[in-house]
Amino acid sequence: MKSAFLPYQKRGQYWESLQKAKNIIERLSLDIHTEKESKFEDRISGALQPNFSDFIDQRNVKQTITRVTLFGHDHRPDMSIGTDGIAIEVKVAKTGQSFREAIGQSFIYRMGYRFVLVIWIDNTKQKIYKKSLLDLETKEKDFLRELEEHNIFCLIK
Repeated sequence: MKSAFLPYQKRGQYWESLQKAKNIIERLSLDIHTEKESKFEDRISGALQPNFSDFIDQRNVKQTITRVTLFGHDHRPDMSIGTDGIAIEVKVAKTGQSFREAIGQSFIYRMGYRFVLVIWIDNTKQKIYKKSLLDLETKEKDFLRELEEHNIFCLIK
């Protein structure tokens, strides 16, 4: 059966760029006292842009980000590395809907990009989402591992 996803192996330029981006974001402080996704996007974009010559931010009107057309609509990630390399989506984890939206978006972006990187920001006082996603024994962690088989990678901050 033919896959709807853009084929790509876990090696080469974009695989290395994905590892580098994940490393930068994992070290990045996102302790910002706001609920506005745009503020987190600013911080992440500011950290990634100097490290990738082919970095694209959808908010920069001088740059064109690749749109994935599906179900009669154009979908575009918050940022990308390359025009078909790595789609980057940032979501503030407020409710279960935040997770559903990001997961759905990631599958759509995967159709036009080799890799997808979803970054969830847990602003809850007890970091309830972060704890459940980092616990190695939860079904959430199993689910994230399965997403990686589709070249969809998730970070929680």
